[in-house]
Amino acid sequence: MYQILEPIVNILQQILTFFNNYINSWGWSIVLLTVTVKVVLLPLAIKQTKSMEHMKKWQPEIKKLQDKYKNDKEKQGQEMMKFYKENKVNPLGGCLPLLLQLPIFFALFRLLAEGGPISNDLKSASFLGISSLTASFKSSLGQGPVGWTPFVVLLVVMMVSQYAMQKMMTSDPRQNKMMLPMAAFMAVIGFGLPAGVLIYWVVFNVLTVGQHYLIVKLFGLSVEHN
Repeated sequence: MYQILEPIVNILQQILTFFNNYINSWGWSIVLLTVTVKVVLLPLAIKQTKSMEHMKKWQPEIKKLQDKYKNDKEKQGQEMMKFYKENKVNPLGGCLPLLLQLPIFFALFRLLAEGGPISNDLKSASFLGISSLTASFKSSLGQGPVGWTPFVVLLVVMMVSQYAMQKMMTSDPRQNKMMLPMAAFMAVIGFGLPAGVLIYWVVFNVLTVGQHYLIVKLFGLSVEHN
């Protein structure tokens, strides 16, 4: 899999190194790289946001169909497909742009993770109280509060931003109960992530939330929460 991602990893490495050559900070270079990725993916984000908000608009009608045919799954499926066709709704419209972003996600994780092509540089780089960008929350526990406090802040921001992302992307109210546990689960995953990867993930989440509401406002999309 890494061989397939290698060209993307090389491009991202060149961009990251370019930023670091000018600002001499691997931490801020990761932040700028994340911003660059978000700008490049903006057309996909606009398409994804439009599709999600369109689904939210029709969610009350979709729920009525689900309730009406809850005892006949075959009929329910037929009526749902008919409804989607009549109202030009694509239930997968919000998923396709997300899937297209996955290769970039994996390539970035490969680039920033310990053992990656620039791991030696990141190992000796500090950022906002974090002594090494290859260190993780687990590895910082032995350093006392000074070592693990920055990770706690990052993980809290990560969990909050992850929850906000899920809430704005979910059109089915029945999924609301799973949002907080899922956000907490993502934070647990973050315990073992290298700081460089964690910084990328947190910044990406925060930018995604802000970008979503900006797109909704700029395009005048109707948002209905039920």
